[in-house]
Amino acid sequence: MPLTIQLDPGESHWTLTLIGDLDYGECATFRMTIDRVLKDSPGSTIVDLSRLDYLDSSGLGLLLSLSKEYGASGGRLVLVTNDAVDSILDLTRLSGIFSTASTLDEAQTMFEDTAGN
Repeated sequence: MPLTIQLDPGESHWTLTLIGDLDYGECATFRMTIDRVLKDSPGSTIVDLSRLDYLDSSGLGLLLSLSKEYGASGGRLVLVTNDAVDSILDLTRLSGIFSTASTLDEAQTMFEDTAGN
């Protein structure tokens, strides 16, 4: 299934929703979206992967790159995952690298909890 990318630049954080397959063939489009997010430097971004059907190593590499950029700039990145994405993160031992949430509401709450501290 082709990848659909929805970008919502909100006031407190941006939300990037990926629907379909994030594989090598879709990485160029995803990279352009990541570059736009990084150029505008929102302090917090949610990447909603809950409707992702497939994720390969090239897509995972781009998510790692985005996470590294956010870490270097002091920003906050949270991934909303599903069972398939959770399995890939566990299998690759990357689940501890990313902040993850089960739902979009949970991810938004994570930002609110950080802001309140």
